Amino acid sequence: MDEREMYGEMNALLAAIAKAFDIEAEQAARAVEAGEVAIDMQEDPLGERYLAARYQGRSAKIYQGAIRYEPRQS
Repeated sequence: MDEREMYGEMNALLAAIAKAFDIEAEQAARAVEAGEVAIDMQEDPLGERYLAARYQGRSAKIYQGAIRYEPRQS
């Protein structure tokens, strides 16, 4: 992977995190840098891979082309 491709992938990931948590991309980047966003690679029961992201008590499953939300924990 060349450097331009890596930056493109990182920008796509930050944009997805921003969209999932309804924040600006810059805020998403700062939150990731500060360790405030937890990201795990996971697979659902159908074998589809996604990123499980958590930020400020909210959770989202980021799939290629889709975002699914987890119920809020009380």
